[in-house]
Amino acid sequence: MIGPKASAKDGSTSVGGDNLGNITNINMGSGSLVSIRNDLEVQRGLPSHLGALIALFADRGGFSAEAAQRRPLPPEMADKLSYNNLPDRHPIIMSWVRHSLALERSYLGVEQQNPDARYLVKQRAGMVYGEELLKAAGSHGIPPKGLADYARENAASLVTAVTDRLFEEYCASRTEPVEQEVARLAVSLVVADAVLECEILEKPGHVAAP
Repeated sequence: MIGPKASAKDGSTSVGGDNLGNITNINMGSGSLVSIRNDLEVQRGLPSHLGALIALFADRGGFSAEAAQRRPLPPEMADKLSYNNLPDRHPIIMSWVRHSLALERSYLGVEQQNPDARYLVKQRAGMVYGEELLKAAGSHGIPPKGLADYARENAASLVTAVTDRLFEEYCASRTEPVEQEVARLAVSLVVADAVLECEILEKPGHVAAP
Protein backbone atom coordinates (compact mmCIF):
# COMPACT_ATOMS: atom_id res chain seq x y z
CA MET A 1 0.00 0.00 0.00
CA ILE A 2 1.32 3.41 -0.96
CA GLY A 3 0.97 6.08 1.71
CA PRO A 4 -0.09 9.69 1.16
CA LYS A 5 2.22 11.95 -0.77
CA ALA A 6 4.34 14.36 1.31
CA SER A 7 5.34 17.77 -0.03
CA ALA A 8 6.87 20.95 1.31
CA LYS A 9 7.30 24.54 0.14
CA ASP A 10 8.44 27.95 1.32
CA GLY A 11 11.27 26.62 3.49
CA SER A 12 9.22 24.05 5.42
CA THR A 13 10.11 20.39 5.96
CA SER A 14 7.92 17.43 5.08
CA VAL A 15 8.59 13.82 6.07
CA GLY A 16 6.88 10.86 4.49
CA GLY A 17 6.86 7.47 6.17
CA ASP A 18 8.58 6.48 9.39
CA ASN A 19 11.30 8.64 10.86
CA LEU A 20 13.83 8.01 13.62
CA GLY A 21 16.00 10.82 14.92
CA ASN A 22 15.92 14.59 14.84
CA ILE A 23 14.78 16.71 11.92
CA THR A 24 16.32 20.15 11.59
CA ASN A 25 14.91 22.71 9.18
CA ILE A 26 16.86 25.88 8.40
CA ASN A 27 15.59 28.68 6.20
CA MET A 28 18.26 31.28 5.50
CA GLY A 29 18.87 34.00 3.02
CA SER A 30 21.35 33.98 0.17
CA GLY A 31 24.96 34.39 1.30
CA SER A 32 24.25 33.36 4.91
CA LEU A 33 26.48 30.97 6.81
CA VAL A 34 25.07 28.54 9.34
CA SER A 35 27.29 26.51 11.68
CA ILE A 36 25.73 23.73 13.78
CA ARG A 37 27.55 21.69 16.39
CA ASN A 38 25.60 18.89 18.00
CA ASP A 39 26.92 18.41 21.53
CA LEU A 40 24.82 15.28 21.76
CA GLU A 41 27.03 13.63 19.12
CA VAL A 42 30.12 14.52 21.15
CA GLN A 43 28.60 13.06 24.30
CA ARG A 44 27.55 9.95 22.41
CA GLY A 45 30.92 9.32 20.75
CA LEU A 46 33.26 10.36 23.55
CA PRO A 47 32.77 7.37 25.92
CA SER A 48 33.53 4.95 23.09
CA HIS A 49 36.83 6.66 22.30
CA LEU A 50 37.72 7.03 25.97
CA GLY A 51 37.12 3.34 26.62
CA ALA A 52 39.23 2.30 23.64
CA LEU A 53 41.96 4.83 24.49
CA ILE A 54 42.21 3.74 28.12
CA ALA A 55 42.25 0.06 27.17
CA LEU A 56 44.98 0.71 24.59
CA PHE A 57 47.38 2.60 26.84
CA ALA A 58 46.68 0.37 29.82
CA ASP A 59 47.73 -2.55 27.65
CA ARG A 60 50.83 -0.76 26.33
CA GLY A 61 51.86 0.92 29.55
CA GLY A 62 54.79 -1.39 30.11
CA PHE A 63 54.17 -1.50 33.86
CA SER A 64 52.29 -3.89 36.12
CA ALA A 65 50.31 -3.27 38.56
CA GLU A 66 27.29 12.99 32.57
CA ALA A 67 29.93 14.14 30.05
CA ALA A 68 28.85 17.80 29.79
CA GLN A 69 28.66 18.35 33.55
CA ARG A 70 31.36 20.58 34.96
CA ARG A 71 33.68 19.83 37.85
CA PRO A 72 35.57 22.42 39.87
CA LEU A 73 39.31 22.56 39.36
CA PRO A 74 40.94 20.97 42.45
CA PRO A 75 43.20 23.37 44.41
CA GLU A 76 46.20 21.08 43.95
CA MET A 77 45.73 21.16 40.19
CA ALA A 78 45.41 24.95 40.19
CA ASP A 79 48.64 25.18 42.18
CA LYS A 80 50.44 22.88 39.78
CA LEU A 81 49.24 24.81 36.75
CA SER A 82 50.45 28.04 38.34
CA TYR A 83 53.82 26.47 39.15
CA ASN A 84 54.20 25.42 35.51
CA ASN A 85 52.98 28.72 34.10
CA LEU A 86 50.09 26.95 32.35
CA PRO A 87 46.84 28.95 32.36
CA ASP A 88 43.79 27.25 33.83
CA ARG A 89 41.96 28.16 30.63
CA HIS A 90 44.28 26.05 28.51
CA PRO A 91 42.14 23.92 26.14
CA ILE A 92 42.92 20.57 27.79
CA ILE A 93 42.11 21.97 31.22
CA MET A 94 38.82 23.42 30.00
CA SER A 95 38.00 20.03 28.44
CA TRP A 96 38.75 18.28 31.74
CA VAL A 97 36.52 20.65 33.68
CA ARG A 98 33.65 19.95 31.31
CA HIS A 99 34.07 16.26 30.50
CA SER A 100 36.00 14.64 33.35
CA LEU A 101 32.93 12.79 34.60
CA ALA A 102 32.84 10.94 31.29
CA LEU A 103 36.50 10.03 31.85
CA GLU A 104 35.70 8.67 35.32
CA ARG A 105 32.86 6.52 33.98
CA SER A 106 35.10 5.19 31.21
CA TYR A 107 37.84 4.28 33.68
CA LEU A 108 35.31 2.47 35.83
CA GLY A 109 34.16 0.51 32.79
CA VAL A 110 37.64 -0.53 31.66
CA GLU A 111 38.71 -1.31 35.23
CA GLN A 112 36.15 -4.11 35.29
CA GLN A 113 38.57 -5.97 33.01
CA ASN A 114 41.85 -4.33 34.03
CA PRO A 115 41.91 -2.93 37.58
CA ASP A 116 45.27 -1.26 36.93
CA ALA A 117 43.99 0.70 33.93
CA ARG A 118 44.24 4.19 35.43
CA TYR A 119 47.75 3.58 36.78
CA LEU A 120 48.96 2.15 33.49
CA VAL A 121 47.49 4.98 31.42
CA LYS A 122 49.06 7.61 33.68
CA GLN A 123 52.41 5.84 33.43
CA ARG A 124 52.18 5.75 29.65
CA ALA A 125 51.39 9.46 29.53
CA GLY A 126 54.25 10.18 31.95
CA MET A 127 56.66 8.12 29.86
CA VAL A 128 55.76 10.09 26.74
CA TYR A 129 56.13 13.34 28.68
CA GLY A 130 59.63 12.37 29.79
CA GLU A 131 60.62 11.47 26.23
CA GLU A 132 59.25 14.73 24.83
CA LEU A 133 60.92 16.78 27.56
CA LEU A 134 64.30 15.20 26.93
CA LYS A 135 63.94 15.59 23.18
CA ALA A 136 62.94 19.25 23.36
CA ALA A 137 65.55 20.12 25.98
CA GLY A 138 68.24 18.26 24.05
CA SER A 139 67.49 20.21 20.90
CA HIS A 140 68.07 23.43 22.86
CA GLY A 141 71.19 22.24 24.66
CA ILE A 142 69.59 22.24 28.11
CA PRO A 143 71.70 20.33 30.70
CA PRO A 144 70.01 17.77 32.99
CA LYS A 145 69.99 20.12 35.97
CA GLY A 146 68.02 22.64 33.91
CA LEU A 147 65.23 20.25 32.86
CA ALA A 148 62.72 21.29 35.52
CA ASP A 149 63.05 25.00 34.74
CA TYR A 150 62.89 24.30 31.00
CA ALA A 151 59.73 22.23 31.50
CA ARG A 152 58.06 24.99 33.50
CA GLU A 153 58.93 27.58 30.87
CA ASN A 154 57.63 25.40 28.03
CA ALA A 155 54.68 23.65 29.66
CA ALA A 156 52.16 24.48 26.93
CA SER A 157 54.30 23.15 24.09
CA LEU A 158 55.17 20.01 26.07
CA VAL A 159 51.50 19.31 26.80
CA THR A 160 50.77 19.72 23.10
CA ALA A 161 53.61 17.36 22.18
CA VAL A 162 52.34 14.69 24.58
CA THR A 163 48.78 15.07 23.30
CA ASP A 164 49.95 14.79 19.69
CA ARG A 165 51.99 11.65 20.44
CA LEU A 166 49.17 9.88 22.24
CA PHE A 167 46.65 10.92 19.60
CA GLU A 168 48.82 9.50 16.82
CA GLU A 169 49.31 6.29 18.77
CA TYR A 170 45.59 5.96 19.37
CA CYS A 171 44.67 6.61 15.74
CA ALA A 172 47.26 4.09 14.54
CA SER A 173 45.68 1.43 16.77
CA ARG A 174 42.21 1.81 15.24
CA THR A 175 41.11 -0.25 12.26
CA GLU A 176 38.11 1.94 11.46
CA PRO A 177 38.12 5.67 10.63
CA VAL A 178 38.47 7.91 13.69
CA GLU A 179 36.24 10.89 14.46
CA GLN A 180 39.14 13.30 14.76
CA GLU A 181 37.53 15.95 16.94
CA VAL A 182 35.99 13.61 19.51
CA ALA A 183 39.04 11.32 19.56
CA ARG A 184 41.36 14.25 20.22
CA LEU A 185 39.05 15.39 23.01
CA ALA A 186 39.35 11.92 24.55
CA VAL A 187 43.15 12.11 24.39
CA SER A 188 43.20 15.59 25.91
CA LEU A 189 41.17 14.31 28.88
CA VAL A 190 43.70 11.55 29.52
CA VAL A 191 46.54 14.08 29.30
CA ALA A 192 44.80 16.53 31.66
CA ASP A 193 44.18 13.70 34.12
CA ALA A 194 47.89 12.82 34.00
CA VAL A 195 48.71 16.49 34.70
CA LEU A 196 46.43 16.36 37.74
CA GLU A 197 48.10 13.16 38.94
CA CYS A 198 51.58 14.70 38.52
CA GLU A 199 52.73 12.35 35.76
CA ILE A 200 52.95 15.26 33.30
CA LEU A 201 54.57 18.65 34.07
CA GLU A 202 56.65 19.43 37.11
CA LYS A 203 55.51 19.15 40.70
CA PRO A 204 56.55 21.92 43.09
CA GLY A 205 59.62 20.88 45.03
CA HIS A 206 60.38 17.91 42.79
CA VAL A 207 62.96 17.29 40.12
CA ALA A 208 62.09 16.93 36.47
CA ALA A 209 60.15 13.80 35.49
CA PRO A 210 63.04 11.93 33.79
